[in-house]
This record gives sequence, structure tokens and C-alpha cells, in this order.
Amino acid sequence: MKVLITSNSFGKFDPKPKKFMESLGWQVVGNRYHHIMNEAEMMEEVVGVDAIILGSDTVSKKVLEKADQLKIISRYGVGIDNIDLMEAKKRNIEVTVTKNCNTEAVADYAVGLMLATIRHISNVDANLKQGEWKKETGLDLCHKTIGVIGLGAIGRQVIKRLKGFDCHFLGYDKYLDKAYCKENNIEVLEPREIFKKADIITLHAPGNPDGTPLIGKEEIGLMNKNTVIINTARASLVDEEALLEALENNEIYGYGTDVFDGEPHINEKFQALDNVVLSPHTAAVSVEAINKMTSCAVDHILEFFGIEKGEYYETNCMDKNR
Repeated sequence: MKVLITSNSFGKFDPKPKKFMESLGWQVVGNRYHHIMNEAEMMEEVVGVDAIILGSDTVSKKVLEKADQLKIISRYGVGIDNIDLMEAKKRNIEVTVTKNCNTEAVADYAVGLMLATIRHISNVDANLKQGEWKKETGLDLCHKTIGVIGLGAIGRQVIKRLKGFDCHFLGYDKYLDKAYCKENNIEVLEPREIFKKADIITLHAPGNPDGTPLIGKEEIGLMNKNTVIINTARASLVDEEALLEALENNEIYGYGTDVFDGEPHINEKFQALDNVVLSPHTAAVSVEAINKMTSCAVDHILEFFGIEKGEYYETNCMDKNR
């Protein structure tokens, strides 16, 4: 049995899950490119593979056509828009996600991006490291109106954290939990109304199936000059060219993002702006989250093949439901 692990952070702090698979006599191979693999690279790597522990790499129809032995894709994370689910189903390939394993890490990071963006923390840090004592005046996070697009696990944890800042919440979710919103005093609105009213818009929703952005030039036009957008979800939710134009013209206050079109490459225009905070898709990368996702991803493969973990391997998986 051959297992391909594409994520470079898998098992970084806890080797036990990988060692357990190897103790079963399985061939466990990693990502020899050490970056997110593109379609062509994945097409080459999946031949003869029985299971994939998948990061953000592309698993398209062409990739699956080359996957001559593949039985399960165990997503190391929760986003599945990099997988052709219809083709996987057609080929009877199981797809699982490590639900809730990185929720706390991403929620923490989203709040961190908010503070870094509105208080210009990255700018003053860079100035001091270059020997320049230069203060910048930012905005308070306290008492702000926060628009939360996506009220799933991560969105809810962001709200939980921001309650300590005495914020007012506007919320939208395609599958709305009205009881949750009422209990947490969340004003439910359509996205366009949120864009008009929110001081900070934080994105925690999957990308649209057709790839169209949720926030384009028209939507940005609804916002005011002090609006901040935070994106720890998907780059496709935002029209980057329209956003960059608005940032260059100071039509909105700022943008804090962990995701980009064409990762790991980013639009060079971002680098010239001082009203953005950029990070390399690292919101989910904490020691605790990595350990949980590592264990959970392996758990799903072991469960699929009906293998008992025994005393050697203790799971950290938070969600047993695939």
C-alpha cells in the first residue's frame, strides 16, 4: 500500500501517525517538490498511490485519471475546492476532511490580521527594524461593526473572540442557523447590506463553485473609506485586481489576507502597498492545529481500511464524522 503526503507541515511536530503507517508496512512518500503541486506535478505523483493525505494541491479530473489505484483522499484541512468531487465520486474515491482541527488557529489569526491591519503593526515593525522611529495612527478594534461572511465553526470562533472587544456583529451564511444568530445578537443581512454597514468584513466561506468573486468592483463601491477586509478563507472570494485598484486609490482602509490567486506566487502590486498585511497561507499553521490535522488525516485512512490503531498511536482527531 502506498500513501502520498502532499502537505509539507504534516507530522512536523508529532511523528507517531506517520511511523504507525510505516509500521504497517505501508510505503509513505512525501512531497518531493516542497511546494503546492500543480496539476502536472500531481498527475505524475499519483500513479500507483492508494491514499493521499492532501494539502492545497490540485486534484483535477486529469489527476484522477492518472490515479490508477487511488481509494481515498484524506484532506489535510477542510477546503475541498481543489478536488474534483464529481470525478472522485464517479471513481468511488472517498473524500474526507479534518473538520474543526484548525478552527481555533484560523480564528486567532483572523483577529490578529484585523489588529495588524487597522493598527499598522507590520508597518511600524518594519520601520523600526530599518532604524526609523515613525509612529502611525490607526483605528480601534473596540466597538467596531464586524461583518462575518460565513457563520460556520471558524466564523463563530471569531465572533466569540471579538465579543471581548464589545463589537456589533452582522452575519451572513448560506445555511443560516437562526437560533445561533438570535442567541449571539447577530444581525442577519445579505452580503450587499453588510458591505455597506460593516467597519470590518471577515471572510469565512468557501469559494463560489463557478469561481466568481463574492467581492468585486461593484461590492467594493458599496464600502466606505474606513472599511477593512480580512480574508483567511479563499482568494477566489475577492477580485484581486478590483481590490488592488481600491487599495491604491485609498477607497477602502486596508486588506489583511492569508490567501492569494496563484499561490505561492502573488500579485506584485501588493508589495508596493502599505495598507495591506500579507501572510503566506499560514493561518492554520500552529503546533496544536498541525498535530490535530496530522492525526485526524491518518485516522480517516485507517478507518477506511478497517485498521485498529492500538496502543502505539493515540489520536488527536476532534471530529469522527467524515
